[in-house]
Amino acid sequence: MKAILSKLRPSKRLVVILAAAFAVSAASGGAAVYVGRDRLVARLSEPSASGLECTTLRTLKLDHRGQRWIRMHVKTDRAGGPDRVRTALRVVGALAGKEPADLFQVIVLDEAGPEDRAAVRGAAIGAEVLFAPGPRSVKGMNEPFRASYNDGTANPDGMFHGKAVSLGLDEIRAIMARMDDHSLCVDPAAVEVEGAEAPESSEHPAESAEANSGH
Repeated sequence: MKAILSKLRPSKRLVVILAAAFAVSAASGGAAVYVGRDRLVARLSEPSASGLECTTLRTLKLDHRGQRWIRMHVKTDRAGGPDRVRTALRVVGALAGKEPADLFQVIVLDEAGPEDRAAVRGAAIGAEVLFAPGPRSVKGMNEPFRASYNDGTANPDGMFHGKAVSLGLDEIRAIMARMDDHSLCVDPAAVEVEGAEAPESSEHPAESAEANSGH
């Protein structure tokens, strides 16, 4: 038995080589753990490419002079301007993929913002996106997208008093190309309100939306 054990006993040189290899491997593994952890923390601290979670306040399906318009009011909690507009872009894309319309409009409010439909205007609007799949068919829409957000922080009443920031078409396309989530907002009531005509409808929906936003 002793003879067998003596044969299995590694030489001192082999022990040194194995110890050195193990030390290098352990150090590399430790570095990989820390690098991976740093990357994870950095990734978690980055804003979501698809915006934030949101809640649907109401969805309005409108018949405007033979055209179908869909307007959605949604809410986010303590969101910055870029996150709000990314959320609106995600939702408008998901909405357009769900059902057809000539014009889609998504308006983002703060969680503490107004509940009443008539109050969704001016400083209450944190971000807004208009999307017309065929912009030439909708007066006032020269491009398929219009997107803007208020760069201010919502006050306790859910009002925004910052500057309006508009996104260019190339920027909008780049944002939407990076999205890895294409979901709608959570709709607790799942109620859709049908209307005969938009209260602020006009021959220039983009201008109307901008007026409601205080632009």
